[in-house]
Amino acid sequence: MKIISIEPTPSPYSMKIIVNERLSDMETENFTKSDDLNMAPQYVQDLFKIDGVKELYRVIDFIALERDPKVEWEVILPQVKAVMGSTDDLATEDMNSDQEVEESFGEVKVFIQLFRGIPLQVKLEEKDGEKRFGLPQRFTDAAMEASKDTTNMLMERKWVEHDPRYGDAEEIGPDIVDEIEATYDEKRLNTLVSLAQTGDVSETRQAKQLEPLTTVKLEQDDWKARYAALDRMPDPTVKDLPLLEKALDDPKMSIRRLATAYLGMIEEKEVLPHLYKALDDKTVTVRRTAGDCLSDLGFTEAIPKMIDRLKDPSRIVRWRAAMFLYEYGDKTAIAALEDALNDPEFEVRMQAKMALARIQEGEKAQGSIWKQMTDMTKMKKEQKSKSDCPQSHKNR
Repeated sequence: MKIISIEPTPSPYSMKIIVNERLSDMETENFTKSDDLNMAPQYVQDLFKIDGVKELYRVIDFIALERDPKVEWEVILPQVKAVMGSTDDLATEDMNSDQEVEESFGEVKVFIQLFRGIPLQVKLEEKDGEKRFGLPQRFTDAAMEASKDTTNMLMERKWVEHDPRYGDAEEIGPDIVDEIEATYDEKRLNTLVSLAQTGDVSETRQAKQLEPLTTVKLEQDDWKARYAALDRMPDPTVKDLPLLEKALDDPKMSIRRLATAYLGMIEEKEVLPHLYKALDDKTVTVRRTAGDCLSDLGFTEAIPKMIDRLKDPSRIVRWRAAMFLYEYGDKTAIAALEDALNDPEFEVRMQAKMALARIQEGEKAQGSIWKQMTDMTKMKKEQKSKSDCPQSHKNR
């Protein structure tokens, strides 16, 4: 089995490796570094000997390879090619760059530890390791009250992953703590305690009471009150655009970011001017969130704006722009993508190269690797469901 090509994915920590051997439609291979690999295929054992290879998922004609954030692709990919070989002269000019490895994209993975729906602490994972941030005492007190009927509180605690943030973990952590404080007032915590004590842990979502958002609520002096009001609004519609536009002008980044995420839930083109505004926000987290929303919505009217973002000061926004143009871009993006081939960031260069090749060769985007995996999983479930049906049912 040899490599045909290597493509970026929506995650800077994962690469899609196209190979010249196919698995059957219902077949997959999935391995992690912590698995017992003695019985794994030889190529799998060899790949996990490479420092930084964390997880491998193979389906149809490609391998999704996940790296440790501490090890750059420039270090990993040349070794992957050496292990597997390639069908032709696979370009490795970017892989073997002598440039000093730059700092990471600034993506920070966010986890919140819960006990029966009650938050306990925040954990952030980035290139240099992890950082944890505690919550105020009232959260611990609520958890202790909710745990009176359990003999093993430690076993019931669980980490729940949330959307990643971007920037400095030392600044992100306190922001998330403040946001949790704002959204879990005493009434909500007391409701969670009551649900835990009655055994209705599955109903913990009911502790969050949805309320219509109003201009008055967005003009409260306390930013936490404004954030809590925004957090409690029902799923937004086009009618909520004026309120979300107002939230985009809020001096607090957390509120602007949440408003941007809500804009991404409105699947109408009327939302575009508002997302463009968020795309010009002064903070990278809001700009990157806006880019993610535009990608999810898929409106090609956003192509010119995303072309402009190829010049963004932040590499994570430039990468998001190049990914959007890979997904939806047309010939109007060619000149800007050619310029992006000189970007100082490896992932941006690679994504721009893929976008440029797709557009120039007239190929349609095949969708993200995650969509392909989801479709494959769905097919397997449907196939299993059919095979489990009694023959008499099939013949009705």
